Amino acid sequence: MIVNWIGWMLSAIVLLILVVAGAILLNPVRLLVTGQRTDGMVVGMESRSGLSGEALEETGKLPLIEFVTSAGERIRICARSNSLPHSAQMGEAVSLAYSRTNPHNVQILSLKEFPFGPAGIILGFAAFITLIWISAILISGDSSLDDPFHLLPVLISRFRLNPFRFPLLFILSVVIPVCGSAAFVFSKQTLLLHYNGIKAYGTVTGFLLKENFDNMVDSNYPEITFEDVSGKSHTILVPAKNGPLASKTKLGDSVEVIYLVSQPDRGKVNSWSDLYLYPLFFGCMTFAFLGLLRLILNGTIRL
Repeated sequence: MIVNWIGWMLSAIVLLILVVAGAILLNPVRLLVTGQRTDGMVVGMESRSGLSGEALEETGKLPLIEFVTSAGERIRICARSNSLPHSAQMGEAVSLAYSRTNPHNVQILSLKEFPFGPAGIILGFAAFITLIWISAILISGDSSLDDPFHLLPVLISRFRLNPFRFPLLFILSVVIPVCGSAAFVFSKQTLLLHYNGIKAYGTVTGFLLKENFDNMVDSNYPEITFEDVSGKSHTILVPAKNGPLASKTKLGDSVEVIYLVSQPDRGKVNSWSDLYLYPLFFGCMTFAFLGLLRLILNGTIRL
């Protein structure tokens, strides 16, 4: 009887978490599906500040966006996050959707403007509870730990889970999204630099001594100074690598860099290793782990 109550309690907690996550995503998704689409225009930046202890601490500036509804009403909104670094320029167009009945209810159609972060944290907690629950069933072998809806036994049977197979699938379910996300981020940065980057020549002006946590030794990171198209000087730090890809630059060397006009301080050395090594590495790791997952699921690798 106590075990049955535990099952009901855990089910109620998971369902409550799912309801909260759904409530967070409900309005943005509803606007995405049924909202009136239009284009707004960046008309300025608004400073936002937050409390840290008793002191007021500035947290940054957010784009101010103005648009006109189908009824001719002019509305101005502020982005929820600084997610428009390339669009935060006067006159830049921004896609958005607004409620026909309440035009002030607006959703900017940018991935970072959707509350996936808070909803993801909540859903992650529900997934954590479910994983611990499945682990308890597999380790104890006690069928009375079943949930009231009998969904977990179906899941265990469908994927043929056991105390050895389950941890491996769990690790792959974490590693694959992490590697995939890293491959996407690095690939996006590389493609932006490749197609929209501006090339310039900089000079190695110094070296920054930092501890390398991979092998707990000190490494010299070359500092490269260059001027952007406006003549403003910027300094970037070149990663200090070990082995055959280690930087061979010396003080005073001329180095070609590439940067985005909106982010010159994030420029990179225009070389194969600095631009393409990370996207290729994480992309290959993603496909390798996906292949391993497929072999496990189709029974080629039996555990």
